[in-house]
Amino acid sequence: MAVLIAIFLTYVGSLVFVRLRNRVHLPFGRQLTDFSTFMVLFNIPAYLLSRVSTAARLPPVETFPQLKLLQDNWETIRDEALALYGQGHIAIKNDLPGSSFYKDNRWKSFYLKIYDNDIPSAKALAPKTLALIEQIPGMNLALFAVLMPGKRLTQHHDPFAFSLRYSLGLSTPNSEQCGLMVNGEHYIWRDGDSVLFDETYIHSAYNDTEIPRVILMTDVDRPMRLAPVQWLYFRFARFFNSLFYIDNVDSNISGVGNRLSSTVVNYKATMKKLKQKSPRGYRVGKWALHLALVGLVVAWAL
Repeated sequence: MAVLIAIFLTYVGSLVFVRLRNRVHLPFGRQLTDFSTFMVLFNIPAYLLSRVSTAARLPPVETFPQLKLLQDNWETIRDEALALYGQGHIAIKNDLPGSSFYKDNRWKSFYLKIYDNDIPSAKALAPKTLALIEQIPGMNLALFAVLMPGKRLTQHHDPFAFSLRYSLGLSTPNSEQCGLMVNGEHYIWRDGDSVLFDETYIHSAYNDTEIPRVILMTDVDRPMRLAPVQWLYFRFARFFNSLFYIDNVDSNISGVGNRLSSTVVNYKATMKKLKQKSPRGYRVGKWALHLALVGLVVAWAL
């Protein structure tokens, strides 16, 4: 019983933490089962031991001076990205974690770096950008990302606080109709401008123009006060991302986690059809599944 009470109190505390930390929120019903609630314990050491601000947005070059290299060479990066986009290489992928972003053809990507996983197409097709990225300490994940005209990414939290999201505008609408919302604050995309933010805060993106938004999107390691914690987060991140890395041209070069994608995608498609056909049946089924999982935890705790 003590274990069950501890689990319940941890869960409630995590809900409270997420709600108090963010100025804007997911609907409460969604927050109950959103993974951001369950990641709080994993992320708290990153917040407490961070050597940089834990605010939602941070000044990019002032926080990480090494980012000036990318800022100064943004046109070189842009030219390489636009060439890839024109050739159709920035496209929809089959990586499992990003599967929800790719629906409705709203999001396209070209992976440049995923820790030390080999991405042959990045070396062959984006050598200048990759060479610049390799000079940035702590930048272990990078990609070209396109948000298509008239498309949006709805409010969400990314799962891990051990990195910060640095994005550089390359070819954007340069319009107030295309931007990013981080914890209730707007950022408007401009060519050559950049933004650095903590992606565990709630955020969303929108492109209400007729022009594709092309950016360089990267994650930079959050510097920690304790080296062992930094090392543990790095090892976890490298392992996790190795499960889902994928080459941009040869889909046979892929992490083992992506092989589960068909099962997960089929499950999501089935649930989406059920939601459209019978919203009430969808809600009943969803909560029955959640309650069953809770029941398993209770049975284990007792």
